[in-house]
Amino acid sequence: MQCPVCHIDQVIVEFHGVELDVCIDGCGTWFDDDELRQLFEAAGAPALVADLEQRLQELPPGRDGPTRRCPRCAGRMQHVQTPGASGQVIFDRCRRGHGLWFDRGELEEILSLEVSTDGEGARALATVRAFLGQFAGDGSPRDG
Repeated sequence: MQCPVCHIDQVIVEFHGVELDVCIDGCGTWFDDDELRQLFEAAGAPALVADLEQRLQELPPGRDGPTRRCPRCAGRMQHVQTPGASGQVIFDRCRRGHGLWFDRGELEEILSLEVSTDGEGARALATVRAFLGQFAGDGSPRDG
């Protein structure tokens, strides 16, 4: 499967049986339908995904730049937003339900808000962040 940003092949990484597709150039991470929930369940924080889903808001087409194409069906994804630690985070969701694309740093931004608002899930979130950080880096843009 190719990255919807740079169009190079992604690599599959596994965390407790959950396979994620990560851009090897650091552009972001693709979560197939239900993999985000599975990841948080494996880390011991299943309620956090339900909280995230409740806060999602769809944005009108064309807002915040062009939409990307789903790596599964090649259809245009829609922009959705949710609060992050320093403001609204906008990411991509397949209109056909195939999954979610988080650009580098977007999921970290969302997780940072969760840590600051829910002490119970802090350890689970730290586990997820450490795992994703192995592949996605610190959220800063890559050079060249």
